[in-house]
Amino acid sequence: MCIIALCVYLLYHQWLERPLSLSTLSDLIKKLPWWTLPTLLLLSIGSWMIESKKWQFLIKDFYKLRFRESVLQNLTAQAASFITPFRAGEFALKSTFFKKELRKKILSRILAGNIAQMVITSTLGICGVVFYIKNQSSDSIFLLIFCSALICVLVFTIYLWISKKWQSDILNTQQWIKILMYSLLRYLIFASNWLIVLVLLDYEASLFIIMRNITIYYLLVSIIPVIQIFDIALKWTVASYIFNGSLYNAESILFATTIIWITNSIFPTVLGCAILPFQKLKIATS
Repeated sequence: MCIIALCVYLLYHQWLERPLSLSTLSDLIKKLPWWTLPTLLLLSIGSWMIESKKWQFLIKDFYKLRFRESVLQNLTAQAASFITPFRAGEFALKSTFFKKELRKKILSRILAGNIAQMVITSTLGICGVVFYIKNQSSDSIFLLIFCSALICVLVFTIYLWISKKWQSDILNTQQWIKILMYSLLRYLIFASNWLIVLVLLDYEASLFIIMRNITIYYLLVSIIPVIQIFDIALKWTVASYIFNGSLYNAESILFATTIIWITNSIFPTVLGCAILPFQKLKIATS
């Protein structure tokens, strides 16, 4: 709640300087072509299809999961994790699809999948931060590299402890590489939503700068702990400081962040909520 309060405070002071205008929001909506929302929703679906293939691959050595079942499990888990911190709902709900003796393995594979996604997000995000600071001050680059290396060592140490605790180290190098490839592909798909919206709204920056800012944005919203149901405030705050082009006023930031939050987070959550009442929790037997 402290994070949410801080976000609201920062947004309030920022928008005092740039008051919101409903007419500007209306103009932004009219500026986007009719195919924008269907395209963003299709990209969101594609992102979850990749996540479902990754989940199918993660557990295939001890359980053969059909793709349809993988999709249903991921969407319902998204609905559960939406109201829980640190995606705890995903761990709790997914484990109920399997027999008790399989649940420790299931929890370890969920953890492995989340670690792989975070590795991709952190790696690209740190690269984005490096280029950002390099453009601002060449003297700070060495401090940033040192801090980044320190963070990587810390993450690796935590990973080794978690691997031993949950026995997730049974994954071999080839499996980890494939999981990371799935994670990278998923990242590229859901991050492309920002690229599309910014280009359509005539964001005044080069393609490289846009991509750099997107990686920093996802790094920050990933490492700051907040319940998903409240993370729109965090995303508004981060986006307002990251995407601060001359044509990107408060209304533009609010609009772009909201539509991407709806397509990337709310849409799959609604699908998961719609499926959950009709989804029988079939217990795996093999």
